[in-house]
Amino acid sequence: MNRSLLTVLLTIETCLQLQAQQVELMFSAGMGGYAMGDLKMLNTNLQKQIPFTTKVTSNFPMTLQYGGHFAVQMSQIYKIGILYEYNTTGSRIAASDYSGSYHFDNVLSGHTIGMLNSFVIYKHQAFRLEIQMNLGVIISTLKMNEEMHVADTTISTSVHYSAVGFFGEPLIEATYPWKFLKAGIFIGYLANPGGKVRNEQGDKSTSTINWSGMRFGIEIGIHQINH
Repeated sequence: MNRSLLTVLLTIETCLQLQAQQVELMFSAGMGGYAMGDLKMLNTNLQKQIPFTTKVTSNFPMTLQYGGHFAVQMSQIYKIGILYEYNTTGSRIAASDYSGSYHFDNVLSGHTIGMLNSFVIYKHQAFRLEIQMNLGVIISTLKMNEEMHVADTTISTSVHYSAVGFFGEPLIEATYPWKFLKAGIFIGYLANPGGKVRNEQGDKSTSTINWSGMRFGIEIGIHQINH
């Protein structure tokens, strides 16, 4: 049997197996909190070095996150899939008076990519309560912007950093389907040991980007059982 025919047969077999499974495509939106201990400490140390009085006007607050997942129901109690989430947050150190203004911004974004593992722990008719144990990586980008404006002079700098870290996310999901639609709510905690910050040349620092924190929100999507 040649390789092309074998590939076709394997593809057909996979499709036939999936036809007996329930599949779903869900989109989510919610809120996330973030630890960011090292970056908060960097802000504290920076404030001590600035020769004038500044204040932190934003310090990596909880923000809106959005994403989604695609999953296949492998059995009555277990589904597996892939997931993606986008998070963004930041901080600002600022000062302003009659002579001018100053600000130092951290602008942070993270792309969460992983594997969804979900187990049904309670069901009543169409209602499902599931627990998820999700694993994957977070790819982060950090942009530090500093600007000082005095009289007619403006001095600004911008530096980019990146980080890659692993995560684990225990999460509880409650869903209810209606025809081809499915809606739900979720709450959980994302544990991220933190990825080492790298500069544009790829050199590592001792600081980490840590996205650990609570996650909760709503989701809506489509699901179908093929026969």
